Amino acid sequence: MKEILKIGLDSVAPVPMHTDYNSDVFEGFEVDLMREIAGQLNLEIHYEISLWKNILEKLYKGELDMICSAVTMTPSRQRILEFSVPYLQFRLCAVVNEGTSLNNLNSFDHKILGVRIATEAEKYIMEKFPNHQVVHATKNEELYQQLVKKKIDIVIDDSPIAGSFLQKYKKLQMGMFLPDTHSHYGIAMKKGDTELRHRINEVLRHLKENGVYHQIYKKWFTYIEL
Repeated sequence: MKEILKIGLDSVAPVPMHTDYNSDVFEGFEVDLMREIAGQLNLEIHYEISLWKNILEKLYKGELDMICSAVTMTPSRQRILEFSVPYLQFRLCAVVNEGTSLNNLNSFDHKILGVRIATEAEKYIMEKFPNHQVVHATKNEELYQQLVKKKIDIVIDDSPIAGSFLQKYKKLQMGMFLPDTHSHYGIAMKKGDTELRHRINEVLRHLKENGVYHQIYKKWFTYIEL
């Protein structure tokens, strides 16, 4: 009998990490990665869907076994959770409409910024631009639609997710990568669950050594520098 793991999943799909779990086709980089990990460890995955603003709290309370859903590895999170070795590097970036020029952070002056609630991008904006007008949304899609309609000027997002929306909305472009925002995603687990962490890390290393990780990466990230 396979061990069952309850994995938290962001209900608002951060494509290309994964699509909407309730869509006709549930797929994405993290979906493929977790399928490989589960196969190697003889695990059965049960996804539990939740809003991003609630998902980390559910893991901390022990209502989930892990999260593999674009969780940025930060010092504060690493104090209360276990993390696998990083599985994806990225940066925060600014997405704008075609023809908009961003040279540095001073270019953000007098601009309306958009960001998703309870993300590291939101934290960055509140620290760097405390006096700016900011639109906070629960869904990435809401922000990009407002950007296309020019109701906001800049969307701040993780580069892998931004890349997907650039594919969808051809009139948008990458404005710039934000300085000093190199970050990593990792699989988050309950604090103290070191045995599971070691097992996950072994598989991740094996997938990189045998080329499977590279195949999955190439499948989903061919359009943007991360």
